[in-house]
Amino acid sequence: MRHSVVLYLVLLPCVFIFGCSYLTSVPEPEPPPAQVGAGAAETAAQPAEITTPPSEKAAQAAPATEEKTAQQPQLFEPGAFEDPEVCSTCHKEIYADWSKSMHANAWQNKWYQPDLHLAHEETDGATDLLCGACHAPIAARTGQLPPVDGSKFDETSRRGISCDFCHTVTGVSQMFNMGHISEPGIDKMGPRGDGRSLYHEVKSTEIHTRSDFCGSCHMVIHPVTGVHIIDTWQDWKNNEYGKQNIRCQDCHMTPGPGVNKTPGRAALLGKWRDNLAYHGFIGGSSYVQDALGNAEQAELSREFLRAAAKLKLAKQVSGDGTLELIVEVHNVGAGHKIPTGTTYIRKMWLQVEVVDRGGKVVFSSGHVDDKNHVDPEAAFFRVLFRDAQGNLTGKSWRAHSIGYDRRIPAKGMDSETYRVSLPENGDYQVKARLMYRSFAQKSLDEVFERTGQALPPVVSVEMAAAETQVRY
Repeated sequence: MRHSVVLYLVLLPCVFIFGCSYLTSVPEPEPPPAQVGAGAAETAAQPAEITTPPSEKAAQAAPATEEKTAQQPQLFEPGAFEDPEVCSTCHKEIYADWSKSMHANAWQNKWYQPDLHLAHEETDGATDLLCGACHAPIAARTGQLPPVDGSKFDETSRRGISCDFCHTVTGVSQMFNMGHISEPGIDKMGPRGDGRSLYHEVKSTEIHTRSDFCGSCHMVIHPVTGVHIIDTWQDWKNNEYGKQNIRCQDCHMTPGPGVNKTPGRAALLGKWRDNLAYHGFIGGSSYVQDALGNAEQAELSREFLRAAAKLKLAKQVSGDGTLELIVEVHNVGAGHKIPTGTTYIRKMWLQVEVVDRGGKVVFSSGHVDDKNHVDPEAAFFRVLFRDAQGNLTGKSWRAHSIGYDRRIPAKGMDSETYRVSLPENGDYQVKARLMYRSFAQKSLDEVFERTGQALPPVVSVEMAAAETQVRY
């Protein structure tokens, strides 16, 4: 018997911070607030069912006062979803790409697990399903999560976001906090529906052709305070890429930056396709991919990062030897703000250096110290929250408001102005670099202090660079 299930994770069984037995609703939409700067400054497949997320202003509001009864998700029996190893029999190449993706490693991820367990401890388990529903969706929908330690997981649940989860989705009920509708069974869903299989039925759904399919996980709202923890889908929908329907799949399901096509077969005896969706789901996770030993995927991630931005420099030297340097950061290749996703654990920043003709550094900003920490006075592009005490934090479950948000919008730019006193007459070389890290080194240091688990040092990626000469 086939059932439908919707995980309404905006309604959890207990309140994040206060441990109550009910969960308040998020506030109604209002106009977005101004962003906080640093330095210088479509219609869904089933429209009647889809709920759009609250606005950014609602995200920064105090906890909502309107109360709703927590709605428990329907669950399927363990084993209702296929093990991806079964899929690999016919879909060998797709399986090989997926198996090295961040989706496949969404649960068994040594960078994700320490914060998941810390959040569990601080919220008495209220975050287990909020986080786990996207990182281990099959476990969440078969009653194997909680407990958060994964001790009840079968092997399929451990495989993260796997084949049968995505290909048994029939719709989306809400565009945040995992609103996918699942119908596990013999019918496998996809964007075409014209394939044939001796093992299962092949059907098409409109939702598999839309960014909404991705957005229901890549849009996360704190269920108590309404803070937008991840806003990638809403950002995309409201920018030029979304208005032109340049979809997530167009960039992230092709093996390279931009909109590409890759011919091939989805199965051993399948039809030849002019464009076969790439299931490696490339993003900016080069550091993790390198650490996992996936060199090809890591290099593809670096290509994505390098294609996203460009730097432009403007300079002027005054009579007293003061160099005014303006560094412009342009988002030229990403269909969303950069950075995006879990921007509160990521770092994108400017590294600027002025060197005299003898090679002596006369100005430096944004460099990395001998403990692998980035200069705290650098110009950073990222998001940080404020907790209940008003302190800045990168821990999403503590978020009561947005404390810092400086990112580069799609097809947009931001600039930082530097004023440097040049010590003497002569020529100087100026170099600016836009740098990126998947994690802050401090976060990994804290994991070691808390758990004894040593994670590889974070590696920086140069996204863009520009140089110029000045004379005083």
